[in-house]
Amino acid sequence: MSHEEISIGLGISRNTLEKHFEAELSHGAYAKRLEVLVAMHAAAKKGNVAAQKAYTAMPMPRAAATPLPPDEAGAPKPKAPTKGKKEQAQAEALTAQAGTDWQDLLPGSAALQ
Repeated sequence: MSHEEISIGLGISRNTLEKHFEAELSHGAYAKRLEVLVAMHAAAKKGNVAAQKAYTAMPMPRAAATPLPPDEAGAPKPKAPTKGKKEQAQAEALTAQAGTDWQDLLPGSAALQ
């Protein structure tokens, strides 16, 4: 059924239908198709010739290719996460005395030289 037909059947607007039932509209048709395919497969296995013909006439499912690792796929390697403003300010505060008159007075300055 179309979204318009469903909304009329439920007595709601199409916008309301799409807003509140987005997941059902997206996945519902696929779930029902899968149910039909499972039933057709079961009938075909039991010897129903019409089901066998219909099942074999369907296009073969495509197998998804295994994705290559980033270095083999030619994709750039992920960048290291950047520091946020507060983290950057904290890191800069630890070495703020370097190169100033305070360098020899503040603790930890010897490690900076």
